[in-house]
Amino acid sequence: MDTYMVKSPMEMNYDELNSLLDSLLAAENLPCLIPYRDAHIHYNRQQRLRMLLKAVYRLFQAQSFYMKNVKKQLRPLKSTGEIYDVLKSTRCLKSQRTYFYLSKIGLSGLARQVGGRFDDKLFVNFNLATMLYDASLDIPQCRKYLKEFDASFMEGKRIESSDCYLMIFQNCVDTIDKRLNPVEIQMFNTYVKIEHIGQMMSIYQFSEGEASKEDLMKITYAKGGMSALVLMHLMAPTMNQKQRKAIYELGAVMQLIDDISDIKEDLKIGIRTLPNQKLLTFDELKSLYFGTVNNFMKTCEMDPNRPNETLDMLCWFYDLILKRRYRSFQETYKK
Repeated sequence: MDTYMVKSPMEMNYDELNSLLDSLLAAENLPCLIPYRDAHIHYNRQQRLRMLLKAVYRLFQAQSFYMKNVKKQLRPLKSTGEIYDVLKSTRCLKSQRTYFYLSKIGLSGLARQVGGRFDDKLFVNFNLATMLYDASLDIPQCRKYLKEFDASFMEGKRIESSDCYLMIFQNCVDTIDKRLNPVEIQMFNTYVKIEHIGQMMSIYQFSEGEASKEDLMKITYAKGGMSALVLMHLMAPTMNQKQRKAIYELGAVMQLIDDISDIKEDLKIGIRTLPNQKLLTFDELKSLYFGTVNNFMKTCEMDPNRPNETLDMLCWFYDLILKRRYRSFQETYKK
């Protein structure tokens, strides 16, 4: 793996990135493919109304916390004009706010389930840093920042800049570092590195040639799976290996659902994903989703008859996106 680190991932071709990602995943004992496990979710939602009322209460809490923390940190960027306007016009800020609300509602229960607790300050800084990083991949006006992010993730270099965008990002990273011990930081940085490699590979998803199902699945896991694992590591750094794998797989499936939400946008700009390349049928995705949720419940020893706001949120996602949106593309797949 050292031979690959001679140059930056931004300078690597697809095969080099693929080999590096394989090495990192193997070192962390994380899977490249999720086996299809089941077709039914073993979860009794008898008290769904109570869970939804609880979710509404948490939503109000999330809105208040977002206004006090996220918007406050973005204030310097807002005063600079152009970049903030671009983030706002591309729905980046709106998407980030929605993700923040949903995570605030659902992830607290998930963190407790794996022996941790939901840390508001860690989450808000992780969420904000992630938004700025994602924008550097997706928004042309923000791509000038990607080189600094690459050096930060791969070489551990601290970003020293007077640019508001980079200063906000580094302040978020500093806050996270201060709240973790050295061992937790080391694992956190390794996970971030794997996710970054997955993101770099996704840039090549619109290159010439056919993208294989296996490679696209690997990229999906490295992006969505690692994103979930990085965040949960902040909330529950004492997770065992089985729990980490279960979180990783759950995040990968949520990435697939996100790809379904963005299927038209990705096709428009030429990004290849499993859904828009017709490489995953509705039945396969349904089996992946149910199997992964059931595996998480089993791994974390959850009582299927006890209401849980996290699982309720996942079931809501399934009903809203998997059934209503993905089924609508079935006629396209038949062509």
